[in-house]
Amino acid sequence: MGSILFSGGLFSKLGAIPAFARKHGKPCQTCHVSEPKLNAFGELFRANGYQLPGTIEDTPPWSMRRIVMAAMLHEMGVERKINSNMRAVPPPGLPSGGEYHVRSFRNAGGHFWFGGTFGSNLSFFTSVAIEQELAVSNGRFGSPTDAHWEQAFFQYNNLLNSGTGVANIKFGHFELELPFSNIRRLSSALAPYEVYRIRGVKGSFRLDAPQVGVSFNGLKMFGVNSLRYELAVVNGTNGHFDTNVEFDYYTRLAYSRLFDGSLKQLRIGGMFYLGAQNLRDLAGNPYPTAGMLDYWKDEFGINVHVNQDLSNFYRWGIDAAVDIELMGYPVNLYSQYLVGHDDDIDMTNLNMPYLGGGEEDGVGGAHKMASKSPATWLKRPFDYSGGFIGADIVLKPTKLYFVTRYDWVNLKNQWADKVDGKEIRANQSASWEYNEMKLDFGDPMPRGMTGNLDADPDLGQNSYTRMTLGFRFHLTQPLTLIYEFAMQDNLFGFPEPAPNMYNPDWVAGMGRTVNVDSDWHMFMVMFAF
Repeated sequence: MGSILFSGGLFSKLGAIPAFARKHGKPCQTCHVSEPKLNAFGELFRANGYQLPGTIEDTPPWSMRRIVMAAMLHEMGVERKINSNMRAVPPPGLPSGGEYHVRSFRNAGGHFWFGGTFGSNLSFFTSVAIEQELAVSNGRFGSPTDAHWEQAFFQYNNLLNSGTGVANIKFGHFELELPFSNIRRLSSALAPYEVYRIRGVKGSFRLDAPQVGVSFNGLKMFGVNSLRYELAVVNGTNGHFDTNVEFDYYTRLAYSRLFDGSLKQLRIGGMFYLGAQNLRDLAGNPYPTAGMLDYWKDEFGINVHVNQDLSNFYRWGIDAAVDIELMGYPVNLYSQYLVGHDDDIDMTNLNMPYLGGGEEDGVGGAHKMASKSPATWLKRPFDYSGGFIGADIVLKPTKLYFVTRYDWVNLKNQWADKVDGKEIRANQSASWEYNEMKLDFGDPMPRGMTGNLDADPDLGQNSYTRMTLGFRFHLTQPLTLIYEFAMQDNLFGFPEPAPNMYNPDWVAGMGRTVNVDSDWHMFMVMFAF
């Protein structure tokens, strides 16, 4: 069992604001299922510009009484077991094979939130994170401490005196109105809503990342029922400066209905995102960088020719949530189904040789295409679908909660052509938390392990699943004890940050899954004040 440490990292995207409860004289459970996840009333409070639903505050602008601050710190211990089923060279400093354990500490971290109202119609929200990040530079792992804005936006409420929360405009750096927020989920950062986090393959776009732009949103009440909507125009670059000349567009519509009896509330909704991206890194720089291209040339003897043309993509999904009372216990059931498509994932010159091949005819490899005409280059679309289904059960109101969720993702067309002639390095991170990591490389994999799934399905994975369950015990304000257990098959996708040096094909966005299974137990102490 790993020891205990201070960290905002594994819950780095989570946050409740008990200061709002103090401000309005209400218990935290008025707005939260369990901090930080919002219940139906909490969503109304947020949609109304952090004012009680049905009210418009008339406090003079810049009144400090209307500006609240909160913070959250975490202390956790994790035991994690990872089994890798591929044969590859690990990152520097780790053994070349067999079983081993990795232990590491992480610096203390925390989050600060500021939110409230400036007068009758202007509200705001900001969040600042101070945390240790996993970084890869020149093939080496690092862990710099970083302070950054997660969100910072203003919202002008009740446009044209439309009524409380009916028509609002938001501008700044904000989270899209997704059906379920990765910022306010109840699971740890080891278990996010995975289908929201798949990157765009010609850029760094993630559906759950806060974006810079403008949002027209509102909540129309029909008695006790409601219609929630959002129309947003954003950069689509996860808060960084835009890297192309196109805007991205997002729309969301959801209807909620209240009932009497065991069925308390039903919400159904849908969303659609349309965007365009080119080949850029997380900070908006051309990607791969010149240094990475030089590394691939020197280390692997290949030239990568970057195609920075725009690639269109879309995401659409449907969702549902229901609140019921089962044998006297309040239960929140929720589910999401999402489909994603990128027009063209190819970001290299398809005439370049495979790894180990020569620059012209290839030595130990062959060209990806016989023709050298760019007009005949193959375009590879990237498609995926997936979602999650979960339940939050209140075992003892305001005290004890049981949470569970099942995530799945199915991937298509994500692999490059076969790579011959050289074993490729593993995409393994040393550690994200203080933990015990057990890695078993298993049987040797043949060369060409990133082969096409349809032609050689044993060499890669096109699906991913994870089952998570846990308990949350609110001991006393501000202290919460958390236990989480998860079983995960096939880690996939780019880690944070992308694996700069360990696999040019993965970096180029062609490979999406890694044959690695992971189970973990986690104990956490959460302080919210």
